[in-house]
Amino acid sequence: MWTIGRLSRALARHVRRLSWLAVLLALVAHMLATWALLALAGEGTLTAVEAFPYYYMTTATTIGYGDLSPHTTMGRLVVAFLLMPGAVAFFAAVLTKTSASLAAYWRRHMVGRMSYRELEGHTVLVGWRGRESERLVELLLSDTATDDEGLVLVAMEVAENPRPEQMRFVAALNYADSPTYARAAIGRAQRVIIHPPGDDQALAAVLAVMAHQPAAHVVAHFDNEAALQLVQAHYPRVECTRPMAAEVIARAAQDPGSSTLTRELLSTETGPTQFSLAMPADTAATVARIASCLKECGALFLGVREPSAAAVQINPPDSQRVAGGALLYYLAQQRLDPAVLDCLRTVAA
Repeated sequence: MWTIGRLSRALARHVRRLSWLAVLLALVAHMLATWALLALAGEGTLTAVEAFPYYYMTTATTIGYGDLSPHTTMGRLVVAFLLMPGAVAFFAAVLTKTSASLAAYWRRHMVGRMSYRELEGHTVLVGWRGRESERLVELLLSDTATDDEGLVLVAMEVAENPRPEQMRFVAALNYADSPTYARAAIGRAQRVIIHPPGDDQALAAVLAVMAHQPAAHVVAHFDNEAALQLVQAHYPRVECTRPMAAEVIARAAQDPGSSTLTRELLSTETGPTQFSLAMPADTAATVARIASCLKECGALFLGVREPSAAAVQINPPDSQRVAGGALLYYLAQQRLDPAVLDCLRTVAA
């Protein structure tokens, strides 16, 4: 009796919630009852194994081809008062539950409750600054290096995904919450951009992100120079940025057109853009040889950062030798394929 009572209460809960289990059990019970009554009525054609599911579904969907129908009075009564109203009602219930499930699934994506642990090689954007972040997303997606793997936003400033057609969203209670970054698959991301509204939030995000020991390239933005230096002291491989408005204004005042030049160098939307390319590990060459190789592809060599160096060397001497693994910076209409550096392999390492 105790077991029967528990089963009854569990079934009652499913019925009250109109769960999938309740709908499916009721549907199966209705099909079996209808089949049994039609069999008793002598409707052998309708109760055949290959015919009954087809007849039931065409009736439930109100299509009714007319190729199958009851031939006895009892069979017609069973179909009219049991099969038709029940099948149509259950079909409507299944459609309603399916629509509700899809809506709930879409809603979970919108409000950031989903997990994207299966992603790999994607970009994670931490923080949302309104229009400034909108522009950042546009620039990221306009570059072919970041538009294929996907973009995941981790933020606590928005309640819903601000751009659901272009990126995924993981809602954060705070930027120090480690499980939040795990849902964004931070450990398998290709790049991480930390850009929340405040420096305190950026510091918390850096600590939480680096706790996952990501192999990704991490970029963190700070408004305060002190916070930037603190992060660089503890995490040298995190590339830190700060507002450059003062520098751009000063350069534009002293050298007219400098602000336009800076914007063109950084934007992937129009004109040549500054990109980077890693030297093959088993290759070494002079700056002159590298510049010539890039020029053959329509690119202009700008500078280099050696593997062990933190600073970028702009316009180095032609005779300077660049080791494998160095990062080359160039100006081109579009990002170059790494295979363009195969021409350097003729130079002894």
